[in-house]
Amino acid sequence: MRFKKLITGSAMALAAGSLVAAPMDLADLQNDDGDALFPSVPNGEYLDTYAGYVSLTDTSGALDDSNATLLAESAGLESGNSFGIFDPGTSEELTVFAGSNTPTDGATIDFDIGGGTATNQTTGDTASIGATFGFFIDNGLGTKWYSDPSMNGGLDMAALYDTNGTSGEGLFGSNIVTAFEDTEEGDRDFNDVVVGLTDVAAVPEPGTLALMGMGLIGLGLRRLR
Repeated sequence: MRFKKLITGSAMALAAGSLVAAPMDLADLQNDDGDALFPSVPNGEYLDTYAGYVSLTDTSGALDDSNATLLAESAGLESGNSFGIFDPGTSEELTVFAGSNTPTDGATIDFDIGGGTATNQTTGDTASIGATFGFFIDNGLGTKWYSDPSMNGGLDMAALYDTNGTSGEGLFGSNIVTAFEDTEEGDRDFNDVVVGLTDVAAVPEPGTLALMGMGLIGLGLRRLR
């Protein structure tokens, strides 16, 4: 079970070293000077979804894609940080932004739903990634952090905010904003790599979905009895 889902009402650590405390509210994200990264975002309107994955909502079969925008980068390692997506089934990864990218840079990820692949339209790189995927950052020092804490030894290094409907608030029409901390011993402000994506929605990780399915089957069997 993901540690993050055990939190209620607070983002405090349950035990030392087991969890990274993240801002619950998108409005709480600040730059290194202490100013709000997104001053137009109201307090309390966009909270951490505590999800580790997203699912593509643009699946019409024609031009299925997600537009990603690098919204902020405030880390000391920013020149080395790269950001990408990964498939929970194949574990394949696709880099979306490199360390050379700067805030407001954009990228389009094209999805071939039938073929199960995703392509970075800017670089032309392709990976076996389906319509449900997670996020990662590579700090350039040999360490990767994932949006699924179970892949970080239990450390929660990313927040996923549902920002649907904020196209007029400087978030480039993002439906999800993911904010990463790039080092385990960092300052816990989750402003090191912040990326907004369109045409996606937060979903539970695949393991949770499987458990939910088993629970529904169990309820059905119970009713039959």
